[in-house]
Formats: sequence, structure tokens, C-alpha cells
Amino acid sequence: MATMNVTQVATEVASLTATVSALQTSLNHTIADGNTFWLLYCASLVFLMQAGFATLSAGSIRSKNVKNILLKNLLDACIGALVWFAWGYGFAYDNNIDGNANGFIGRGTWNMGLSGANDKTSGAHDQGAEWVGWQFQFAFAAAAATIVSGAVAERCALNAYLIYTACITGFIYPCVVHWVWDSNGFMSAFNSNADKRLLTGCVDFAGSGVVHMTGGWAAMVGAKILGPRIDRWDRPHLFEGHSTPLQVIGTFLLWFGWYGFNPGSTLAIHSDGGDYARDAARAAVTTTLAGASAGVTGLFLKCHLPASMGGSGVYDIGHTCNSLLGGLVAITAGCSVIEPGFSLLVGFLAAFVYHGASCLMRKLKIDDPLDAFAVHGACGFWAVIAVGLFGVKEYLSTGFSVDDAGIFMAGAKGELFAAQIIALCIEVPWVVTTSFILFSALKAMGILRVPADQEVAGLDVSKHGGSAYAGEDGKSASA
Repeated sequence: MATMNVTQVATEVASLTATVSALQTSLNHTIADGNTFWLLYCASLVFLMQAGFATLSAGSIRSKNVKNILLKNLLDACIGALVWFAWGYGFAYDNNIDGNANGFIGRGTWNMGLSGANDKTSGAHDQGAEWVGWQFQFAFAAAAATIVSGAVAERCALNAYLIYTACITGFIYPCVVHWVWDSNGFMSAFNSNADKRLLTGCVDFAGSGVVHMTGGWAAMVGAKILGPRIDRWDRPHLFEGHSTPLQVIGTFLLWFGWYGFNPGSTLAIHSDGGDYARDAARAAVTTTLAGASAGVTGLFLKCHLPASMGGSGVYDIGHTCNSLLGGLVAITAGCSVIEPGFSLLVGFLAAFVYHGASCLMRKLKIDDPLDAFAVHGACGFWAVIAVGLFGVKEYLSTGFSVDDAGIFMAGAKGELFAAQIIALCIEVPWVVTTSFILFSALKAMGILRVPADQEVAGLDVSKHGGSAYAGEDGKSASA
């Protein structure tokens, strides 16, 4: 009888063990499925920002060039997807199969053409993580390239613009991604090898420097080399954006997409003992507060500053929209490691950074129709510094394994701040130099700018068969 009882118990234990194992497998799949869905959802929000960029760009230029700017935004995504798939993703992220990764650029072919992805073997794949990882990073790459379109609007030739899009998506941007986000990058806070890492590594959670500053500084170089639009500084009143509703709708679309951009940069929502959900939720709050703070500050700043300091004496909607976007850019690097109260300060100061950079561009007579440099380049620069000032040690240690804090916070050692500054001193010259070479080469080949007569007539009628608006033949569009 005792033997039977022992046998029965053993059978029951074996059955329960098998059940627990099956439940654990099911749970693991459910967690992986949830993470894949989370990143797919966030990637979709980030991609929706392309609609925001397109709408904002269209509203901020003259009506006779709307078709042209919309087509450029559309082709940004198309060309970007092809280039990112073919080699850009592989340059950005090195699978490090042989354990001998390069700190400057991804050199393996694993991620080129997604040749290493495999979901054909049942039970051996990762529930779509490799596919959705590519999709999420593609949306970021497309955003970096699209930033430039606004700065060169209304006079850049389409073919030259597409060449630039391929170059930034395929080389300039992926290198910066690899430095900061890949675990093998020499500036990456995710690099566990301290001997191959710059101090603590640069903390740029969702890409203020990697995405926005890269696009913004490249935009400034492109606008400078391309030159101003004809009569831009002689008759400035003729160059106002033609549609305030499109500007505001575009701003709202971008703001909405930012909730994929920042919280989604956790790359997962479930974790084994981690704090992904916590960090994503806090990132959403800091994103909201920084954008709101910058928008309100920019509204009153533009209205009440004297004309000699760029004030207008009116409540300027366009300036408010760009200030808000500058605040969103400014919190992107530190959205997961800065407390909500300090995110208000980051946004507040971003409004001053944006306004100052915008005035400087006009002072230097660099024609940037959408203030792409001021919003993305300058505020992205400020964002990376802000992490070194206000980063919270507890968040940095759990999210990045960085044993330091911003210099104004408890537990600061100064290494993080130094790493942030040095990263800026490397990223900016890289983008400026490579963009200068690229745009200068296009200009030397005579393919960078459209002919003067086509620019005056408007690119829609001269290049795209007529106005974007029914009832306009191109000649009746704003001058």
C-alpha cells in the first residue's frame, strides 16, 4: 500500500511538474508576445510622426510648394525603409557573433537585409522581436532624415534631396546610433566593457542627440550651403507659412507620436525583475510636462520680449508650436531618468534655447523655413546636457547601470556630465563634417538647387503638374 502511495505521489508530482513547465512556457510566450505588441504599437506611433512632419511642413511654407514638400516627406519614408533594410540597420547594430565588435560602426552582416532573422523554426524564434526591432528603429531613422526636409524647403532639387536621405539613413545616422545605443558602441551607457566605453557612457534614452540633433545640425548645414530662398531677406513678409491649421494639426500629431518615441524606447513593457513599465509611464509624464512648459513659455516669450530680442508683440501660434516641439525634443534624452518636476524646468529652458537659436539663424541669414535647427539641433543639444544636470541616480542605475547622477542631483560624481559633454563634442562635428561634404558635393555637381525661374514660379506648378489646392493654377498661389 505504501509503495502504491509513493508511486501515486511520484506520478502526481511528475504531472504537476509538467503542468508548471507548460504554464511557464506559455507565460514566456505571452510575455514575449506582449513585448512585441508594445514595440509594434510604439513603432506605429513614431511612424505617425511622419504625418505630423508632413502637415507641419506643408503649413509652414507657401502654398505654391506644398506638393513638393509632401512628396519629399513621403519619399523620406520610402527611401529610408529600403536603405535601412539593406545596410543602415546593420551599420547601427552589430550582432557581435564572433565577440569582436567594432565600437565605431556595425560591421557584421547579421542585420543587413535582416539576414540573421529566423522565424521558420517552431519554438526557436523570438515571437517577432527581431522583426519589430527593425520596424521601431526604422521609424526613428525616417524621423532623423525628415527633419532636414523643412530646412531646405522650397528650393532644394528632389533628386539631390533623395541622395541626401539615402546618405543620412545609410551612414551618417547609423554611426551615431551605434556609438550611443548599441551595446558595443564606444559612447554607449549600455556597453558593459568599461575599457571600451567613454566614462559612464552617454545617456540619451530616446534620441535627443542621436535622432533630433543629428537631423537638426544636418539641416542647418544643408540650409547654409543651399542658400536662402529668392528675396527671403528683402521681402520677408511674403514668406510666412500659408496655413496655421496645418501647422497646429502637425504639432498635435507630432506630440501624439512622441508617446511612442519616448515611452517606447524601453523596447519592452514586461521584464524579468526590471522596471520597464515604470520607466515608460514616467517617460510619458515627463514628455507631457516638458512640452507643455515649453509651449506656454514660448508663447509669452515671443509676445513680451522687445523687438530687438526677437519679440513680436503678439501671441504667435507658429512660435508656440515650435517652442512646444523644442520642449519635447529637450526631454527626449532624459525622459526616463529625470523627475517630472525637473522636466518642467527642462521644457521652460528649452523655450529660451529655441528662441535664441531661431534668432541666431536669422541674424546669420541662414534660411530655415521650419526652424528645424532651432527646434531639433539646438534643443537636442540642450537635452543631452540636461541629463548631465538633472539625471536621478536611482533611475540611471537601474535603467543604464550608471553609478552617477546629474551634477545638481544627489550622488553626483561628475563623470556622467563629462560623458554627455564629450559625446556632444564628437556627435556635432561628425554630423556637420559629413553633411558639409555631402551637400557641398551635390552643389558642386550642380544638382542641389532648382533653377531660379522654377523657384519663383513654385515647385508645384514647375515640377508636379499644378497646385496642391483645387482652383489654383500655381500662378495664383502666394508669391
